[in-house]
Amino acid sequence: MAGSGAQTSPFNRRVIAFAALGSLTYGYGASVIGSTIGQPGWYDYFALPQSGQPGYDSITTPAIATANGLLSAGAAIACLALTVTGDLYGRVRNLQAGCLLGILGGGLQGGASSLAMFQAGRFIMGLCIGIMVTVTPMYLSEISSPLSRGWLVGHHAIFLVFGYMLSSWIGYGVYFAPNPNFSWRFPLAFQVVSPLVLLLGSPFLPFSPRWLMSKGREDEAWVVIRRLRQSPQDPDDVVAKEEFSQIKEQLKLDHAKLAPWGGNPWKAVFLKPSYRKRMIIGFLTQWGAEFAGPLIINNYAVILYEGLGQTGSMPLLLSALWLTTAGVIYNPGGAWLHDKVNSRRWMFMTGFIGITIVTSCLAAMIACFAGTDNKAGNAMGVLFMFLYLTFQGTFCDTTMYTYISEIFPTEIRSIGMGWSLFGQFAATIILLQTAPVAFASVGWKYFLLIICWSACFVPVIYFYFPETAQLSLEEIEKQFGDEVAVPVRHEQMDQGSPGLDEEHKDTFEC
Repeated sequence: MAGSGAQTSPFNRRVIAFAALGSLTYGYGASVIGSTIGQPGWYDYFALPQSGQPGYDSITTPAIATANGLLSAGAAIACLALTVTGDLYGRVRNLQAGCLLGILGGGLQGGASSLAMFQAGRFIMGLCIGIMVTVTPMYLSEISSPLSRGWLVGHHAIFLVFGYMLSSWIGYGVYFAPNPNFSWRFPLAFQVVSPLVLLLGSPFLPFSPRWLMSKGREDEAWVVIRRLRQSPQDPDDVVAKEEFSQIKEQLKLDHAKLAPWGGNPWKAVFLKPSYRKRMIIGFLTQWGAEFAGPLIINNYAVILYEGLGQTGSMPLLLSALWLTTAGVIYNPGGAWLHDKVNSRRWMFMTGFIGITIVTSCLAAMIACFAGTDNKAGNAMGVLFMFLYLTFQGTFCDTTMYTYISEIFPTEIRSIGMGWSLFGQFAATIILLQTAPVAFASVGWKYFLLIICWSACFVPVIYFYFPETAQLSLEEIEKQFGDEVAVPVRHEQMDQGSPGLDEEHKDTFEC
């Protein structure tokens, strides 16, 4: 019998790493505006007053808010569309569509001749990132082993923050370019690179075996599962057979569960209590994680650093260093921790407790020292911005996407993922539209929203969110009170015991 370490083949790892380019596309596209607003050439080209100049609050602030709002609006629309197209066309085809939109959106922004053209590119790029941030973790989850799913799906959060980090360092590097137009156009045009690479390599990505089986393409699904779980330690492909059998039987059972609603999954997500609970939890997970403030701090980091006494290129440098700590330390560390801690709930709660404390300290530093010459106080404010990532990157960023990719059964996974990520971008629209205006009018008090939400969300997670770690996607059904067709005893695999119950051994034959 294969051990747990044999459940992820080299082919599986390569697919995970390449598909995560969709996550990098999301991260870069969502955060590039943070360096754009730090480039003087961008303001000059579009005749926008810079900070401290007359008209900044009335002309520039609405333009920046619109750029963020249109991106989030496009992403929200894409998430809702995926509730239909996710199952209709499959995961890989939707990734390909996202790549095409990303190439178009990035090109329009980088080549913008007017502010209207730039904003149109933002909206189209929003459609791209909405697809990428929804489909990528869903795809990674469906091809991962339950024993290493925390780490493998955690690649989404790792590559996502690599995108953040890349946009910041490119923005910092081109700040010193002699051509001011190049300084803002190149980072925006660079958005096309990762979706172009992903599009060119996408014909080699296997379709999700769970999606294939839901469409009755069992022979193709078996070939994919066997390649994903192939190992010299498992010459008889027992692990693959177990997974194939469990998926097959669970799909039959899930399909039968839809019978009271005429086989319509849309009716079931509203009328079936366990499905309805999943939809609520999925929405709250993404909405809640966004209201913890990551994009507020990331996208408006330049403004925050300037308020804390940083000038010239220093805000861009600090922003790049801030995201580098997440990309090199916190997000990879969080993904690794998931399969060691074995609790999505406690990872999430730890993150929100830490965010509550650190953001309270950051707000205090801004309230007391922003706009003053107190170097020690301003430095402490910068320190707390970095400490914020310790909790957000390690415990929340890796958990939010892993968790929602696990809680939905195959029959409603596209609907659930699309709805959950719609919650993320609905929150983003509210926060990013209001943040620049709020910073100008109420200053540090805006952080009270993050503090209060984070503190109140902890008991919601504790009392309402079920645990999903170390269970197959099919076995998670029991955590919501639903029946599991074929239980697999993962804890016995390393000891050479049968993975399936004795009564289901006859389903090994594929």
